[in-house]
Order: sequence, then C-alpha cells, then structure tokens
Amino acid sequence: MSPTAPPSEHVLAMIEPISWDGIATIIAALLATVVAVAGYSIQQRIARKQRRAEIYSEALRAVEDYLEAPYLVHRRDGSAAARQSITTHISDIQSRLSYYCALLDIHAHAEISTAYKALVSATRAEAGKAMREAWEDRPTRRDRGVSISSRLDRSRSDEAKRSYITAVKKNDA
Repeated sequence: MSPTAPPSEHVLAMIEPISWDGIATIIAALLATVVAVAGYSIQQRIARKQRRAEIYSEALRAVEDYLEAPYLVHRRDGSAAARQSITTHISDIQSRLSYYCALLDIHAHAEISTAYKALVSATRAEAGKAMREAWEDRPTRRDRGVSISSRLDRSRSDEAKRSYITAVKKNDA
C-alpha cells in the first residue's frame, strides 16, 4: 500500500490563488447587492409613507363627509326612502370615523392620533347639533329650499383640523 496525501492537502493543491480579476468580481457582486438592498429599502420607505399619507387624508375625508351631513338632512324631500338613505349614509360615515380613530391609534404617532380624536369630537359636536336642528326643520319641497342660507359653524372643527394637519406634518414628515 502506498501512502496517500491527507484530503486537506489534496484540496489545497487544487485551489488556485485569487487573482485581481477575481477580487474585482467579488467586490462588484457585493456592491451590486448593497445597492439593490438600499434601493429596495428606500422604495419600501417611500411606499409606506405614501400609504400613511393616504390614511391621513382618508381620515380627514371621513370628517368632511360628516360635516356635510347636516346639509343632506336639510335638503331631504321628506320621503321614507330619503330618510333611510340619509341615516344609512350617516351611519356609514360614523363607522369610518371610528375606524380611522382606531387605525390611527394603532399605527400613527400618539400626537397624530390624539389630534384626530379631538377633530372627530369637535366635528361630532358641531355637525351633530346641526343635524338635530335640520331634522326638526320641514323637508325641502321645492328647488328654492335647497339653497342653504346659514352656514354650519365649523370653528371648532376647523381649528381641530389645523391641529391635526400640523401633527401629521410634524410627526410624519
């Protein structure tokens, strides 16, 4: 029997030293990986920010829809179908307000969530009072009754909206 070289010496003899071309190829591959990961991370950060902006604006839209509800009530024609449609619409808006309160509680900065809750509270107080008054008014029977001579007092809601927007800009810029 002839002695054989240990396997480790045999393997080492088969590996050639790395050339500068090989080193450059490895560096290029590593650099491409870093650039790809960085690009992906930036893209994801931008997408998340855009999604949050959509949430903030949709939450604000729900508030604006609720502030418009007294005008819907005022313009109703007095039919049972109109009453049903309006109450269903207002209920849907209430649901969206609650949804965005919870969503912002879970995902947004505490200052944004608090500002949105204050906005919803002011909106419900102002629009709720105006809706109660509008339901007590006679239904609209003619086109001239559609025009609303008095504007809903939105001073608390407008101030709370400014605070909400400021909180979003400050904490999610």
